[in-house]
Amino acid sequence: MRQSIQLREPPRDVVSPPRPPVRARKLEAIKPQDDSPLHFLGEFVREPLKVGAILPSSKALSRVVVESCHIRPADTVVELGPGTGAFTGLILKRLSHRGRLLAVELNPTHADILRRRFPKCEVIQDSAEHLKRHLDGELADCIVSGLAWGSMHPRLQNQIFRAILRSLKPGGQFIAFAYVHAAWLPPARRFRQRLERHFKSVETTPIVWRNLPPAFVFRCVRG
Repeated sequence: MRQSIQLREPPRDVVSPPRPPVRARKLEAIKPQDDSPLHFLGEFVREPLKVGAILPSSKALSRVVVESCHIRPADTVVELGPGTGAFTGLILKRLSHRGRLLAVELNPTHADILRRRFPKCEVIQDSAEHLKRHLDGELADCIVSGLAWGSMHPRLQNQIFRAILRSLKPGGQFIAFAYVHAAWLPPARRFRQRLERHFKSVETTPIVWRNLPPAFVFRCVRG
């Protein structure tokens, strides 16, 4: 004889845990870190006229740039176009938290990143041509440029260069870097001619090959 198997229902007081709806199981998008090459590349693709480089400056170039600055702890230093802060942290260390660092960044995303990463730095979201109005009557001891002078429109280059000259102390330093591949293009040649015309000394460092693309640094002293 066949035996009938009777299935018992689970007790009514035992409740199975609810399953999350399928729509709630979405994977979060992977966000690049603030200072990652992927983030920098994304900003360049989104706003190529406002972000002058496709990658942040390397540690090797950052070190050469900041070592070219003869910064004293109580100095007033300006950084133009700091991006996500490749130079900023090194400059703050040189100032020993006693001087003033004013960073002027046009890209709003980069400006927000700088404020989060470097609370000791004064971050201004504006064009570098308006530098003078943000110094509150001071003159800078040193101006460090992360701007892409070699690809800049002549009119904007003129405006920013005039702002630098109006904002720098006599004897003050101006530090900028240039990409080797663009050194012979008309904007880069025009920029170098301006440096030699308006500064009493213009020095260049050896090429930093451990940067993409390779670059060298100008160190200029105002008369």
